[in-house]
Amino acid sequence: MARVVTLLLLLDLALVIIALVDVLRADEKAIRTAPWAAWMFAILLLSPFGAIAWFVKGRPVPHVPLRGFVAPDDNPEFLKTLGK
Repeated sequence: MARVVTLLLLLDLALVIIALVDVLRADEKAIRTAPWAAWMFAILLLSPFGAIAWFVKGRPVPHVPLRGFVAPDDNPEFLKTLGK
C-alpha cells in the first residue's frame, strides 16, 4: 500500500512540475480562461486538479495551418509520375 501511495505522490509531483513549466513557457496573451497568475496559484494549490484543468481548459491551442487537399488529377507532380 505504501508503494502505491508513493507512486501516486510521484505522479502528482511530476504532473504539477510539467504543468508549471508549461505555464511559464506559454505566451501570456494566448492562455485561455484565466490570467497567468491565476493558473500558477491553481496548479500549486489545487494539486492535481489545477494541473489537469490547465491542460484541459487553460493551455493555449497551437496554431496549425490547414493544408488544402489536392486531388491527384490536380497535382502536377503526381501527373508527371504517370508518364514514366
